[in-house]
Amino acid sequence: MFERGTVRRWRVLIPVKWEVGRKGSGDWVTIPAGREFESSVPWWGRWFLSRDDRRFLFAALIHDYILESGRYGRAQAAAEWYDGAKMGGAPLWKARLCFIGVAWWAVYKPDQKEIEK
Repeated sequence: MFERGTVRRWRVLIPVKWEVGRKGSGDWVTIPAGREFESSVPWWGRWFLSRDDRRFLFAALIHDYILESGRYGRAQAAAEWYDGAKMGGAPLWKARLCFIGVAWWAVYKPDQKEIEK
């Protein structure tokens, strides 16, 4: 389903259809085959979670696509990351701990515009 990307770290090989929010929301996105994405993990957390752990790649794909689409904010992207980790087969305990970090970053990371000031 994934291979190394040429511009970014990973590429999805097949189109992915994903329902944003709760099941039955009707809010679907389709991520095209060939879409490249990152599986970002801070250097200090890589002992716990590898950027190459395939169980979390689905989460990274969904998260990046949701953010980059501009239709959703960081909090929604964090929630979708967690659902994507579960869908990817990540251990629930590890997905929960990582989700806390993703959600914390979603809330406390300053806007890029603020950083550039």
